[in-house]
Amino acid sequence: EKNAANDVGIRVTSIFFQEYEGLSHPSPEHPVQHAFGKKSLEEKLGQCTFQISPGAFFQTNTEGAEKLYDIVVDRIREVTDDPEKTLMFDVCCGTGTIGLTCLKEGVVGRLVGVDISEPAIADAEVNAEKNGYAQDKPSDKKSITRFVASRAENVLADEMKIIPKSTPIVAVVDPARDGLHGTVVKTLRMNEKIQRLVYVSCNPTGTLVRDGGMLCAPPTKRYPGRPFKVTMAQPVDMFPLTSHCEMVMTFDRMSVE
Repeated sequence: EKNAANDVGIRVTSIFFQEYEGLSHPSPEHPVQHAFGKKSLEEKLGQCTFQISPGAFFQTNTEGAEKLYDIVVDRIREVTDDPEKTLMFDVCCGTGTIGLTCLKEGVVGRLVGVDISEPAIADAEVNAEKNGYAQDKPSDKKSITRFVASRAENVLADEMKIIPKSTPIVAVVDPARDGLHGTVVKTLRMNEKIQRLVYVSCNPTGTLVRDGGMLCAPPTKRYPGRPFKVTMAQPVDMFPLTSHCEMVMTFDRMSVE
C-alpha cells in the first residue's frame, strides 16, 4: 500500500476566475481575478525559463515545443554568417519563447518581438530579464531585446524602418490560426534584407497555404517586392493521437534573376 504522505497526486498551484458573457473566448486583456496560489506559472523550455500569465499563450506540449524550436534554431543558424550582428524579428512572439531561445542558442544577437497581447508582452519583458537579456528602457532602440505590444500590421513597418541598413535581418512568424494580416505579408516582402523567413503554423492546411501563396507570388501593386520560395517544410507532432500538427516552413528570398 502506498504511503499517503508521499502520494501527493496533482497539486493545484493557482486558481483564477474570469467572467465573460460573450460567445467565444475573451481577449487576452479581459480581466482575470486571482483567487489562490501563484499569480503566474513558470516553465523551463530548453535552456530558458519562462513566466506565463493567464492571458498569455504558451505551447501546452513542452517537450514537443523543444523539438519545434530546435528546428527553428537550425533554420536560422544556416543563414547567420555573423550571429552577433544579426537582428531577428519575432512576429506574434507571445511570451518571447522563440526569440529568446534563438538568442540563448547564439544564432542571433538582437531581438525585436511583436504581439497583440499585452499580458504576453509583459511576460516577454520579464522573461528577457530572467534569461539575461533585459532591455535597458522600453524606448531604447539599441537594446538586445525590444518587445512591442501591438497588432503587427500597425507597427512592423515602422519598427523595420529604424533598423540600420547594414544590419542583417531574419524573421520568424508564429501566428494564431487566422494567419498573417495582409499588411504584415506586404511588409515582409518589401524588406528585401530579410533573406530567410521561418513560418511556424498551427494551421498548415489553411492559413499557411494562403499566406505562403502571397509570400511566393509574383510582385503586384498590393504585394510588391521580390517573392520568397519554399525551401523546406517540417511537420512537428505537437498533438499526439490527433489529426493536428504544427508545421515549420522555411521561405528564402528569390534571386534577382
